[in-house]
Amino acid sequence: MKLQKLALLVALISGSAFANNNVTLNKVTLFLKGAELQGQAKVALTKGESEIILTGIANGVNPDSIAVGFAADSKVKILSTSLQNNTEANKPANSDIEPLLAQFKQLQQQYTTTNIQYQAAAETVALLQGNRLEGLTKTTAMQDAVDFIKTNLVNALNEQYALQTDLDNLKQQIDDCQQKIDQQQAATHSLNNAIAVKVLADKDVTVPVMVSYVITGAGWQPSYDVRVTDINSPLQLTYKANVYQQSGIDWQNVDFSLSTANPSEGITAPVLSPWQIDMYTNEKSGFFFSKSEKDYDGISARVSKSVNPMADNVLINATGIDTRFVVKLPYTIKTNTQDNVLTLQDQQVEAKYRYVSTPKLDSNVYLQAQIAGWDKLNLLPGKSTVFFNGNYIGESFITTKGVQDTLNLSLGRDKNIFITRQRNLKETSKPTFFGDNISQKYAYTIDIKNSKPLPIDLAVYDQLPVIHNKAITLEDAKYDAADFNKETGLLTWTLALQPSESKNLNLSFKLTYPKEKVDAIIGL
Repeated sequence: MKLQKLALLVALISGSAFANNNVTLNKVTLFLKGAELQGQAKVALTKGESEIILTGIANGVNPDSIAVGFAADSKVKILSTSLQNNTEANKPANSDIEPLLAQFKQLQQQYTTTNIQYQAAAETVALLQGNRLEGLTKTTAMQDAVDFIKTNLVNALNEQYALQTDLDNLKQQIDDCQQKIDQQQAATHSLNNAIAVKVLADKDVTVPVMVSYVITGAGWQPSYDVRVTDINSPLQLTYKANVYQQSGIDWQNVDFSLSTANPSEGITAPVLSPWQIDMYTNEKSGFFFSKSEKDYDGISARVSKSVNPMADNVLINATGIDTRFVVKLPYTIKTNTQDNVLTLQDQQVEAKYRYVSTPKLDSNVYLQAQIAGWDKLNLLPGKSTVFFNGNYIGESFITTKGVQDTLNLSLGRDKNIFITRQRNLKETSKPTFFGDNISQKYAYTIDIKNSKPLPIDLAVYDQLPVIHNKAITLEDAKYDAADFNKETGLLTWTLALQPSESKNLNLSFKLTYPKEKVDAIIGL
């Protein structure tokens, strides 16, 4: 080991030894997180066993990913390879990075602790909600159970919300801290990585050697520009890649491609563990929870400054287990930069436009573009910037999770369509007593007006309550020919409105429940 360190140190000092074995980078495959770098060097070998030191190696190398090869006709055998970075021990410590590392560790510990608290709060909320009420009442009196729920459910929901907010803030702080650490390391560390290769040659020979390895300090995030002229025209979808790299070396005129793969996620399919369900009893000291599912981070979009239009110079290859965007021209990305934007695709996409509204929650009407055949666009989750008729509308997020035949893109609010939802006081009744039961009718009116000078398609959403207890009955439901989903209670009206046309929708239903259980009813 001492001889290896001495040999590497001599090579660093001599300069000429490094120049002969310096790896020239010629190809980069950029993953969502990480990158594979490929290059070559020309080395002089002596007959027999020897060791060469390949230099010009980037920072953040995964040692397991190193691959070294010679041409088959060179008759050179590789005995072993190893990553060397011994010269780092001779550099002065970076006083600025130590506080960042301590902060990063502390934030990670806080995130882990807060996440445990959040999981506990989520289980508490699930227990207190109606879908577990029946199990709870088996262990205690009904009134005690109701009192327990009323006292604790609001507190549990507030705690869950506060913990989720804390988790989001901690995640942002962790990302910011990691970014600062990467920048400090890149700014203060020169390239000290080298790959030591032991070889066996049958004669003295000078041959090229090919090297590839994967690094962590690089990646890309998808983002989109969505441009719509009017609701009678196709939309223009621009697929972009926000590229960053802190490898310590400039990627100068390299063959460049982007892959949708993410080697850091692992390649092994998950295996189900036993699903255990338990409940709280007086004999047990607490709640028993099943193992929570692994949380997967979404892809956060980065705001970028410089745009490189390259849509005509990108070849898309989706024949493997990932999609690859191959840049057909040599490309350059400087180290320690995060403001590189590549345009991967720029194309017209046929879309059907409709408006949607949920007036029970929001009196606004939103425009959507519905895209069929979206799976042929090679989309990934990412931020979208929306422009309508040349004007900036706002930002949204494109996600393909759970999407089936049609992808809906949000295009913003339209203030020229008015919608209100109000209680119909003429139809709504006060609680009425019939024997041991109470009945009450609920009625609502939804008023819509299209003040636009063109016809529109509009989907309006509302709901009927979903009853889980047989003691409660839902009767006389009327909803003006809306589509009704019995499992979720969702009501959907699909309307075609002409210019200046108004429409009224009516919704009513009656609930009946035992009067002695009035304080136990949840959801009214």
